[in-house]
Amino acid sequence: MTATVDADPDAQALLLPVAQVLSERAARLRRSLPSRPETAIERYDWLRSLTLDQARRAALLDRLDALCGHLAGRPALGYFRDDPLPSAALEEADGYNAQLSRLIARYRAGRANSPA
Repeated sequence: MTATVDADPDAQALLLPVAQVLSERAARLRRSLPSRPETAIERYDWLRSLTLDQARRAALLDRLDALCGHLAGRPALGYFRDDPLPSAALEEADGYNAQLSRLIARYRAGRANSPA
């Protein structure tokens, strides 16, 4: 992430860096798992063949993929359509990049201090 922001960041300022971190995490998980088949029946068999650790990573990969899609404008189930930056995306991105984590903390503080 190269952007530096002195003022409290808004959701738009965080959207790209959060999406990049989530995308990188998803790519690492994808490489650590056996290739996922495309068809539903094959995917069912694939899921059943995974170890517990692989199954946890596959579930996290599904979550990260859904969040990446949501941030890219394809609303994901479980997240408000009009929320461009769900808290879940912030939680998943926090701690993977020091500068981004500082921006997320300032964003959360600004959101907590804003009138409801």
